[in-house]
Amino acid sequence: MKITLSFATVIACVLDISSVLVVAQPWAATNATPPVAQLAPAKPVVAPPVQPPQSLGQLPDGILAFDATTKEYTTKSGEMEAKFAFSVTNISSNEVVISGVQTSCGCTVAHLTYPWKLQPSESGVIPLTMNLMGKFGVVFKSATVVTDKGQKMLTVKTTITPPETNQRTMGDDREKNRLIATADRQAVFKGDCAKCHVEPVIGQVGKVLYDKACGICHEATPRATMVTDLHNLKTVPNSEYWKFSIVNGKPGTLMPAFAQTQGGPLSDAQIASLVDYLVKDFPASKTNAPAVHPH
Repeated sequence: MKITLSFATVIACVLDISSVLVVAQPWAATNATPPVAQLAPAKPVVAPPVQPPQSLGQLPDGILAFDATTKEYTTKSGEMEAKFAFSVTNISSNEVVISGVQTSCGCTVAHLTYPWKLQPSESGVIPLTMNLMGKFGVVFKSATVVTDKGQKMLTVKTTITPPETNQRTMGDDREKNRLIATADRQAVFKGDCAKCHVEPVIGQVGKVLYDKACGICHEATPRATMVTDLHNLKTVPNSEYWKFSIVNGKPGTLMPAFAQTQGGPLSDAQIASLVDYLVKDFPASKTNAPAVHPH
């Protein structure tokens, strides 16, 4: 079948299509640049804040039962070690993992293999040994048991019995002890003791340095009787007094020399910052205690 269209019909169709194009694309009639499609900006993806790992706090009740949290020992004359044993039982319904025992000083050591896994109702013993070399009087140390359920602090107290003496040998014994103290007073910066008395002071100054280098002994609670209470000196020391004591220690006692030039861990700059803190910000004497001297 043949379809015949007139010229007028064709023209009409073309005009109709053009009008549609003009209506549909209004920019076409003005020869304007077609608009660029605008996309909605993507919402930024914000990552959730990273939560720092939560440190375990105190061990809750009902997990581990200890036979005691404080143990005391009085030495026999001449003993150089004090040994303690804490019995512990897992009274919970789940396994408890002991990952370590952190002692307050390297002279006290826990003899355990880690990790130590205690099953429900299982018991064991935490043995501790305190090295008494160069110590006298009453000495306190702490041992923090670290588990996957929390931490538990234990305390040991040693009362050191002085060597037996008589009038004839007393003078010789005192001289012998003085020589031993003189020879060994820098030992606190060597071996296992360095973990507590050297490593923590690296790069520290001012009050932080005091806390790490001095406070570990002088601010301990309770403080060993052989350690001077620096808050209760007879007079208020000046900068020269503090500097001399820090640099040189006190020969003939257990007070070591802290200056690097004498085998200690502190640089001149650290000593200067420590003296500045002690003179300006260290708390004044609390009582009119009898005269004591740093050692």
